[in-house]
Amino acid sequence: MQEIYIFVLEYLIHRQAWELGFLSFYKFKKIISYATGIYNIYYIRKIFIHLNNRGFFQKKKNLKRSYMYKFIGEGRKDDFKKVNFN
Repeated sequence: MQEIYIFVLEYLIHRQAWELGFLSFYKFKKIISYATGIYNIYYIRKIFIHLNNRGFFQKKKNLKRSYMYKFIGEGRKDDFKKVNFN
């Protein structure tokens, strides 16, 4: 799974996902499934939660009591190379 986490991070950096702004989990699910070819919601959610717990996403609550997420990457590109997922 570590290779998948790194691949998703590299893809989000390459796509410059921080410029997309705040998106729902549904949109990030589509991006992750497109990049990896994984369509099982369990694994996609596991990838997203793992990256969220590592601090790669900023989370805010919206009016519908759900959350919107923003990928943080513009100023942290150099930090991604030093990431240890163990």
